[in-house]
Amino acid sequence: MSEKVIPSNAPEIETQRAVLAGSGTPGSSLTASDSPSRRAPSPFWLDRLLEAGLLLSMALYYSAGNPHLGSGPFFHLQPLWTLPFLLIFMILCWYRPAIAIALLPLSLPFYLLQKPVLNHYSFSAAEITLWSCLAVVLLQAVLQRRRWPYWLPWSELRARLGPLLWPIILFLGASAFSIVIAYNRTVALRAFREEVFDPLLYLLLALYCLRTRQDLVRLLLALFATGLLIALLGIGQYLELLSQGINLSALPRINTVYGSANSVGLLFDYTLPVGLALILMPRTTSSGFLASWRCRLLVLALCLPLLFVLYLTRSGGAWAACFGAVVFLVACTIADRQLLLICGLGLILLTGLGLLCFHSNISSYLLERHANAQGVGTLTKRIYLWESALHMIMDSPITGYGLDNWLCHYSLNNVCHTTNLYHYWITTDPQTHQPTGLRYEPDLSHPHNIFLQIWVSVGVVGLAAFLAVLALFFWLLFRILASLYRQAEADPWLVWGALSLGGAMVAALIQGMVDSSVLEQDLAFCFWTLILALLLLRVLSKTPWRKRPRAAKLNVI
Repeated sequence: MSEKVIPSNAPEIETQRAVLAGSGTPGSSLTASDSPSRRAPSPFWLDRLLEAGLLLSMALYYSAGNPHLGSGPFFHLQPLWTLPFLLIFMILCWYRPAIAIALLPLSLPFYLLQKPVLNHYSFSAAEITLWSCLAVVLLQAVLQRRRWPYWLPWSELRARLGPLLWPIILFLGASAFSIVIAYNRTVALRAFREEVFDPLLYLLLALYCLRTRQDLVRLLLALFATGLLIALLGIGQYLELLSQGINLSALPRINTVYGSANSVGLLFDYTLPVGLALILMPRTTSSGFLASWRCRLLVLALCLPLLFVLYLTRSGGAWAACFGAVVFLVACTIADRQLLLICGLGLILLTGLGLLCFHSNISSYLLERHANAQGVGTLTKRIYLWESALHMIMDSPITGYGLDNWLCHYSLNNVCHTTNLYHYWITTDPQTHQPTGLRYEPDLSHPHNIFLQIWVSVGVVGLAAFLAVLALFFWLLFRILASLYRQAEADPWLVWGALSLGGAMVAALIQGMVDSSVLEQDLAFCFWTLILALLLLRVLSKTPWRKRPRAAKLNVI
């Protein structure tokens, strides 16, 4: 049975978008009878004005009455008085839901500075934006029914998800079950909502409403702009520290709105490769503006603040992730397989020679990096954390211990105070009997390895589902890249999108080896946004899930 694919320039979708925008028929031009004084703004500038209105209204709603952002009267307003800003956002969202949904990544970094919404209930900007968009979309669907322009039958939604449907359901089910077996079910329920359910709900909502290439580009640009926003905040923090007379050698690591500098690097894993992919992407016959030196120079200038703040974080894992993303992007731009093999072997040889000649210096640098007062480096502590996680897994390999319940079983701490449980932290080395330094950091909230963290949190079924999602992601990504490279007139925006997604996922997995790159609210949204963008890219590039027989024809609607 042939698969139905919606092309990126489907006329019915463009017509619906034009009707929603109130701009008439797509491609309509100014007639001779129209006077310059009556000329209406172009659809391009209408979209820009709508984007600005959505961002400004949500920023005002989130800032007003949020004591975490300031001490003035504006930040201590009652929640009821801030509702007009939210109402404006929802009205603009009604006008173009796809734009509001695509811009949601801009709200991700501020999840620790939650806004009081009702009594003692507080939510992050991402949750408020998500549920506001969902309310508008549901109301539109109920009122307009079959006339709703974003209507998608179940069969087509199932085709869009393809084989990713079952791993996603398994991961969702394992995460929900982890609430039942968790020691602290309240914390597990909150983590399930913020780190699993809401990101997957966003994936489903966006699959309905994002249809065109413009939606994909807006989504990726919003992701990059999120990193740029944090970079600008990081530069502001850097200048503030310099103004206080702090010596450069004693300058603390930049963390902006996060509690850890590593969290800044983890966000950059998902955002910086979007810009790097455009700089490094190969030229195509139809590249146009994307291949021009002006475009690449502009993107390079926008990437410089991220690279500068990445340096200021002094996060070794983030630096390695950025290097890995660059290697992946360069490898994807080499069309000659023989040349790619030679370059790969050369890189492996140079890496091996470097390790052979400087292994003692490298090991000393890694083990002593960011050492605490007891002389124990962060990498050494991570090794002990991994051992603790493996011991926990050996005792409960099937079900795990529940989302965000690591601290309950890891150590004695004030975050999850437990005296009746066995604690797995390793305070002294069993071989040397030397202190590991972990006794002074009992509140390390995860084992600093994404695969161990998922296994400890949601069990072996959740881990298997997560691995299946990753395998299908890269399998589909390379199919899309191969399909685009075979086309004589490949859409350069789609090539850029595919390279961006691959580089971001590679970077996230590299730093995920030594940190948590998924099970945090902002990073969970980023991870599933990559999956969402890849699914949308598959439709726009007309790449089928399975190879079609030569005689088969593709039905296009």
